[in-house]
Amino acid sequence: MNRRELLRALAALGLPGSLAACGGGGQDSAAPGVPGSAPVISAFTADKAAYFVGDAPVVTATFSGGTGRIDPGNIAIASGTPLTLPSLSSTTTFRLTVGSATRDLALPVAYRNSFRTIPMGFARASHVAVTGTDGRVLILGGEGQGGMPPLDVMAFAPATETFVRAGALTTGRFSHTATVLADGTVLVVGGSRTVSGTTIAELFDPRTGQARATAGQPAVQRSRHTATRLADGRVLIAGGLTPGGNVGSDTVELYDPATQQFTRLNLRLQATRYAHVAVPLTANLVLLYGGATVGGAAVRPEVVDVVAQSSDLLNPPFDTTPRLGASLVKRSTGDYTTLGGEDALDGRPLAATANIAVGGISIQPGAPLSTARTMHASAALSDGRVLVTGGNDTLAYHPLASTELYGPTSTTTVAGPNLAAARLLHTATALPTGKVLVVGGLDPDRVALSTAEIYS
Repeated sequence: MNRRELLRALAALGLPGSLAACGGGGQDSAAPGVPGSAPVISAFTADKAAYFVGDAPVVTATFSGGTGRIDPGNIAIASGTPLTLPSLSSTTTFRLTVGSATRDLALPVAYRNSFRTIPMGFARASHVAVTGTDGRVLILGGEGQGGMPPLDVMAFAPATETFVRAGALTTGRFSHTATVLADGTVLVVGGSRTVSGTTIAELFDPRTGQARATAGQPAVQRSRHTATRLADGRVLIAGGLTPGGNVGSDTVELYDPATQQFTRLNLRLQATRYAHVAVPLTANLVLLYGGATVGGAAVRPEVVDVVAQSSDLLNPPFDTTPRLGASLVKRSTGDYTTLGGEDALDGRPLAATANIAVGGISIQPGAPLSTARTMHASAALSDGRVLVTGGNDTLAYHPLASTELYGPTSTTTVAGPNLAAARLLHTATALPTGKVLVVGGLDPDRVALSTAEIYS
């Protein structure tokens, strides 16, 4: 009697089929749906054919022969039970794995291309916005509607889309920099401070809401400078304006979080500059782009080598206008784009853009903005484009409500939806959800706004 005939005989006698294991030899695979069977995926579907940024898709999988998991995220899923996945920030392909069986599900994601206004509960303009290690957006410094720059640090939570007070700085300030360090604290440096003689640099801890002076202080008091976090966690501080008749600085300092000390590097920039942008090219090279001298002259791009403590001026193939206050955006590709600004000689808003590739030195002209802008704010979208918002487009004071969408490979920009409120000297921050948070700014009456807008 062979094995199959033995199994039939045992079944007819009502004996357990597992007794057949005593007979030796290999086991056949069980039928689909029975433990030990080969994995089978019958279906892997979503509740919609397409989604908007911020939507949470609901997926259902039907399978047998094992446990199911979905990537990215390594999320467990039960057969036949609908599962809500985390909200989508961009088009995503999910993979269902059941044993050796897999099935992919592509979920297209697009922007609604609209703004929604939310109250802030405070007014702010000329501030700095940074994203903390916990995902909250921190609003530091700037001006409010009172006579003194506010000390309060406010925090926006993307999950609830609400603002709360996160703590306070030791002194109010504007034209400063704020850099998130590896441990989650925020290094705040320079700017015009509420009270002269107060701390030039301080550390704000979002976990406690407390701020304190750094153990060491910068050698130079500066504003409208740049602060760039390097790959090793140190921060490079370059250029800017110094007190005493707005003198431009050609000095560079390096902040070490391990010691809380500032070290002035043994080099001088080949051109004094302020209101420029800084791009980390490699672990040790930082590009200073744009800005101007105090006299209003154009400044060539300059690469600072932190290790060699040297710098080199580049010969740009274009854009020789002395550009102040351009916005800088790190795109989803890891490269950077700088947009707009103003001519240092006459204050005229500019439409020029430039794409800067990291890992080397490549600066290429981009499509000009449809509206020349200064005092505007830009943020990267998850689909590779850049959202450019508000600002000023004339020599006179004229806040804008218009926005535009910049594509790094396009020859023209596309008009975006209008903001609910015209504003300048505001901020725009890309959120983990793919949305963009626009905070505060000055309105047409030069009053600091107490509203924010969310683009999705």
